[in-house]
Amino acid sequence: MGIAVQWDNPEQTVILWDFEQTWSWDAFADSARVSSAMIASTDRSVDVILNVAGSRPPFGKITAYHRSAFEYIPTNIGVLMLVCSDEISAAQLLMPFFSNLQFVETLEEARERLHLQTA
Repeated sequence: MGIAVQWDNPEQTVILWDFEQTWSWDAFADSARVSSAMIASTDRSVDVILNVAGSRPPFGKITAYHRSAFEYIPTNIGVLMLVCSDEISAAQLLMPFFSNLQFVETLEEARERLHLQTA
């Protein structure tokens, strides 16, 4: 039950959050902290793909501890792509944390749009 966070390309300019079908607020906060450290490790702009396709929002409410994971956002964060075909409830849940979200239906579409923006 979680979220896998990893570099999505060898150049380390895109991070992929891959949400499992069920995930927790703890996993969400941990993923934010890991991503922030990854982004802060480079001077380049880093885009993030949040792949919530096929996932469901967690039960329960987010706490102040979980929200604190978003107090520090690196200045070199780039575009945020939210992959959600029918998962509108997950998308609505994540929107308050990411102000510059772009919505796409597939992971491939997210990668293509990021590629076109950097070309």
